Amino acid sequence: MIQLLFGAVQMVGRSSTPVLVLQEQDGSRSLAVWISAGAAAAILSAIEAESLDHPSTHDLLLEALATQSAVVESVTILSVADGVYDAQLTVNGTAVTCRVSDGVALALRSGAPILAPEELMAEHGIASEPVIEEPGQEDAETQEVRQFREFLANVRADDFDKPAQ
Repeated sequence: MIQLLFGAVQMVGRSSTPVLVLQEQDGSRSLAVWISAGAAAAILSAIEAESLDHPSTHDLLLEALATQSAVVESVTILSVADGVYDAQLTVNGTAVTCRVSDGVALALRSGAPILAPEELMAEHGIASEPVIEEPGQEDAETQEVRQFREFLANVRADDFDKPAQ
């Protein structure tokens, strides 16, 4: 089994569909899994430092498991068919079927490893090689993203405090 680490949740395409990116711990491959906006929020809230006033469903599940001395041991991404990944959550030695996004949200909260078989990574893993672009060779979308990032890097909160006249 290969251990995967949380890489990112990225918005892709014009519809801004979230994609979960899991990176091979000791390698250069990544696994991209299309997820819902709600699943993206659950995953991202697991890595945020702030605690919420009300626990999420994933937090509640972990609390309920803890009351029974149950521990999430691992999340394993088993297979993919027609673009849909199958996963299992292992709790106290018992495997429970789950969505990849729920498994990752629980793994991030509990510190459990995220695993995938070598065969799955060999077939569906994407080699992560740095892309070096020549200056002036950006497509319009890449240029727009770069300009937006530059804007965000330089914007200040008081830029928005002035009422429009």
